[in-house]
Amino acid sequence: MIDSLGPVAYPLFLVSFLTLVQIGRGAIDVVGGDGPGSPLKIHSVLVLGALGACVGLVGSLMGVQAMATAITFAGEIDAATIWQGVGITVGPSVFGFLILGVAAVAWLVLQGVAGIKARGTW
Repeated sequence: MIDSLGPVAYPLFLVSFLTLVQIGRGAIDVVGGDGPGSPLKIHSVLVLGALGACVGLVGSLMGVQAMATAITFAGEIDAATIWQGVGITVGPSVFGFLILGVAAVAWLVLQGVAGIKARGTW
């Protein structure tokens, strides 16, 4: 799996790790604290998710550029090989948007819990 993500594999794993850490910190702050929690911790979850999507898109663009260069030098290539290359170049974007999806759901949950605590109905 790491090889299929190309040169952005480790940045994507780093962003996903930081996103999970920030989700945990935000959950501890919102659930364990007296007030509604720090908005910066909650919003940073969504920012890290967006960063993951951007890194994934950059990785896909790098993969498309490498694939186009390989096709240019190879000359004639069958369609199955080209579609296999396209499938590989989509991997970083899928992983990046997966990070964004997890971050968005966690952000909504943290915002909801913080709103409930702010109203005093917790």
